[in-house]
Amino acid sequence: MQIEVESQKTSEETKKGSLLVHLQGALREYLENRPHMSLNSLSKKCSVSEPTLRRIMKGQIKTLPNVTTVLDILTYISGEKNTCNIPKKYPGPIAEFLREMLPHIEDLDANYDLDLNNELKHPTKYLIYKLASNDTGVTHEKVVELFGSHGLMFVQELIDKEFIKLEGGVYFASSSAFTASHEHFVENFKVVADFIKTQKADSHMLLNPLFINYSNTVNAEAYKEIVTLQKKTLKKIRGIMTDKSKIGEIPLFMLLAVDTLDMNTAFEIEKGK
Repeated sequence: MQIEVESQKTSEETKKGSLLVHLQGALREYLENRPHMSLNSLSKKCSVSEPTLRRIMKGQIKTLPNVTTVLDILTYISGEKNTCNIPKKYPGPIAEFLREMLPHIEDLDANYDLDLNNELKHPTKYLIYKLASNDTGVTHEKVVELFGSHGLMFVQELIDKEFIKLEGGVYFASSSAFTASHEHFVENFKVVADFIKTQKADSHMLLNPLFINYSNTVNAEAYKEIVTLQKKTLKKIRGIMTDKSKIGEIPLFMLLAVDTLDMNTAFEIEKGK
């Protein structure tokens, strides 16, 4: 068992080291081509703190950077907002990391926009934009019904910044799909969860709300098995939700998170054994 744990540690260290080397290379190339740009200036442009950029440049990070940090850096220095194209621009460890952290990254033609993510820190703007991103968009009347007259003010702010457009009385997101910052995932999860209607159900069982909350203590193999199964299922669900023949009037949402009821992640718990 000790050999297994050491092997896992070595694998993780190798992964972190390879990702770091490639991130360093991308940053160095960008800065070398722009000798008048400082790390401080780059920090302000890509919304990643200067100390974090400096640690990456010096190879002094202790854990893998989070996926938001990687996307913030790469989308800015490459000028590429379409997440489908980022793995192609940075093949190897960076592409592998992004595919692992964002299983849908090459399945959906989604944008990752720093300015949009700053706007979507506001919970109501996030919900409006999420509705506008649906194939059928969101109507003026529905915005007022859900968010009141204040909702229209937020719609106008998003229109003014060209994140939303009005077509035939319906608001649509300027981009058909988007990848939000993981830094705001928990807050976004909570505001969407408020729409779970636990008290509403009728005889049409498959059209009722579905809400599940499971927990138990499991070993590392079981954890990996569950995550693998969820990823496979999510890919099938994405296929259904993006099938143009399935477009309708039901604004479906699905929330999913697999983690530990602990201060540490599953990997950290396993690593500390």
